[in-house]
Amino acid sequence: MKIPLQLLRAGCLIALVLSIPALAEDQEAAPASAPATASGPVPIRRIEDTGQTAGGPDEPKYSVDASWVIAGYNDNEVIYSIIITNQDQRIIRCSTLLSGYYLDNGTRHSISDRQGVTIFPGKQSSAGRWVGMDQASGATYKVTCRAVS
Repeated sequence: MKIPLQLLRAGCLIALVLSIPALAEDQEAAPASAPATASGPVPIRRIEDTGQTAGGPDEPKYSVDASWVIAGYNDNEVIYSIIITNQDQRIIRCSTLLSGYYLDNGTRHSISDRQGVTIFPGKQSSAGRWVGMDQASGATYKVTCRAVS
């Protein structure tokens, strides 16, 4: 039986969405002093969140969460995602810069990407999901948000 590609992709996306809360609970339960191993969690490096660090009176309030998830048919697909939550009463527009590495047939290549997203008050949205990145190398990102209303 042949499974349509769109149905297969939708199934993988659903599995990813369902696994993110479980992964977050696992990471919270792990002791903070445990060293990262080759198969363990890799630190996610944040450059800065401009809106949060400046703390000006007119700057929007938001939070950012980034995570690595292992998915795919054989649990061999690395997915890196950045989720932004709008904690402000205004609509915000966020820009996310990502730097990291991806693997192509065992060869490591650098990647740099910029994504933009508009988020309504009290809502959260994905700033991006990147597939095939080299988890062992980690990733850095910078999120900058501004109020648009």
